[in-house]
Amino acid sequence: MSLLFIQNKLFQEMDRNKFLKTILLTPAMATGIAGSMAQTFQTAGLRRLSASNYFTVWKPQMEPAYHVNIDEVVIVEMSHGMPGLVTRDGVFREPAQDSIINPQTGPIFIEGIEPGDALAIDILDIIPGDWGYCSGRIFELRDGFAEFSESLKLPLEPMLGCVGVAPDEGTVDTRAPGDTGGNIDCREVRPGSTIVLRSRVKGALAGMGDTHALQGDGEITGQGIETDSEAIVRFRKLPEPLSDAPVIIRPESVSTLGAHEDLEEASWRATEEMIKILQKKTGRSEKEARLLVGLTGNLKINQIVDPTKGARMEVPSWVFGIKN
Repeated sequence: MSLLFIQNKLFQEMDRNKFLKTILLTPAMATGIAGSMAQTFQTAGLRRLSASNYFTVWKPQMEPAYHVNIDEVVIVEMSHGMPGLVTRDGVFREPAQDSIINPQTGPIFIEGIEPGDALAIDILDIIPGDWGYCSGRIFELRDGFAEFSESLKLPLEPMLGCVGVAPDEGTVDTRAPGDTGGNIDCREVRPGSTIVLRSRVKGALAGMGDTHALQGDGEITGQGIETDSEAIVRFRKLPEPLSDAPVIIRPESVSTLGAHEDLEEASWRATEEMIKILQKKTGRSEKEARLLVGLTGNLKINQIVDPTKGARMEVPSWVFGIKN
């Protein structure tokens, strides 16, 4: 199966307006054929960005580990969030002061991305490892399932817990979420999604990691099923930013994210960002946009366990005039 065939198949299935075509110009929304896409890309000899190059703090000036071109598709290898501290045979060590926590593969310099540009990261596929852990338990991951018990297997829904870009000043720990992305722990950062971030520095200096083979909204246990992984991603440049905060675009929905120590404030930040985007992209008044969000939106908790909480406002894509 060729990449051209996949692109044609996807575009035949889509009838969307200019907004979504601009955001999802290439087939990030590979729902139902992610496995075929992964196999096709791998055999095409894509570059691999090894997890051996990583960082744990975002800074405005970081030496890039990798350079990629706009529209390039690469395979990003990622370590689980506590390398060396948790092993497959069930060893759980307490972190020391010099322990590596939540490493992000990168920094990844995207050629042609300038400060203020809109960077779109298409998540084409995520391939989790064959084991993971959560809440002091080791889980075997086989054939798309996590073995919870002899009588219960949980279907995997792999996602990236962390994806982001460097700030224009100060530092951002990779364990924290914010306007530049980071540890957002949102289950919608999954295959078929496009993550839109406003670049703060030249090249964006992106990073990603902290894959969860499975995680519910809220991340109430403090972890998903943490695992090593590979992600097939594409980096694109959009005509203009959508928001100062992360935005997640899927065929069926658009989500805005908010982060704050107070969950209510995080929720309102996500909500207000959605209202702004609706105004900007549909030409509706603030009053109309707010009413639309109030009638069609779903306010959800990404995670409630970190010092900085995360929320998202999710609306169906047809609210933007998109025919799904």
